[in-house]
Amino acid sequence: MKYLVTGCTLLNDMNYADGSKAEGFLGGTIYTVAGVKPYSDDVLFITTAGPDFDQYFGDYYRKNGLSMDGVQFVLPKTEYRILDYAADGRWWEYSKYGEDFDKEWGLAALVKTDFVTKYSNEETLGIYFESGVRESVWQGLAEIRKAAPNARIMWEIPTYDIDNPEVKDEIGALIENVDIYSLNLPESMTYFGTKTEEESIQAIKDLDKPCFFRVGTKGAYMIQDGKAWFAPANGVEKSVDATGCGNCSTGTAMYGFCEGLHPLKTVILANLAAALNALQFGPYPQFTEELRMELLAKADTTFKQLMEDANVS
Repeated sequence: MKYLVTGCTLLNDMNYADGSKAEGFLGGTIYTVAGVKPYSDDVLFITTAGPDFDQYFGDYYRKNGLSMDGVQFVLPKTEYRILDYAADGRWWEYSKYGEDFDKEWGLAALVKTDFVTKYSNEETLGIYFESGVRESVWQGLAEIRKAAPNARIMWEIPTYDIDNPEVKDEIGALIENVDIYSLNLPESMTYFGTKTEEESIQAIKDLDKPCFFRVGTKGAYMIQDGKAWFAPANGVEKSVDATGCGNCSTGTAMYGFCEGLHPLKTVILANLAAALNALQFGPYPQFTEELRMELLAKADTTFKQLMEDANVS
């Protein structure tokens, strides 16, 4: 497979900052898959689940032509998480099955090195991780790179790592060892100690590592080679639920980066994917070739317009 997405499979209940709720929706890293799928069918989701996986996710996989080969059936039941949202868009999650389930099965639910190397080869171009900096999979990074010598590694840094000052140095070290990373504006302020978007952009530039930088409903940046390419968000007025938009757009950013697209084109494609993701609760229901052609045409038009506006040839 050209693209490997690693992460958790979850059912979600959401508690929003305004007091509203949504329950029983597909969640977890399937949102990242929904960021690659609009532009490439060559994607495999490497995840862990229970024997009830097909009951909840089977129809979605079949409608979208996704292979279940990457599903590791190592849990007694598929994880079910409750997400509590803050007003700034940050969220915290915990198990609906209680603390005892997390304590007993939390480690088993994590992605392991051999899960990834099993599906990696010379054709693999990109591998996405949202694993915490202290998860064991990172100890196997050299092994993963050996199995997929042409792949670029995208790390979407988990919020719980950003919020933990004890691992700040470890985050910095891992950023150096991946090819591209992703974080949002509030996370950047916590990690870099910045107070404005502009300060965060400069801090990212100073690291000299490609970064997909998300700034909420305003849009996103692709920051690489000392430049910050910005594209405004798409379809905000039609948004129903923003859950997973960061994962989704980061999945697209991995695709664009690995395909060698212009950074601005990558951001535009990412924003279009996120707009689809926000149209409903859960990931976008079904991707088609017609939709792909429509998105690519929109991206071409927007790219030309933004380049003209910036007087860039």
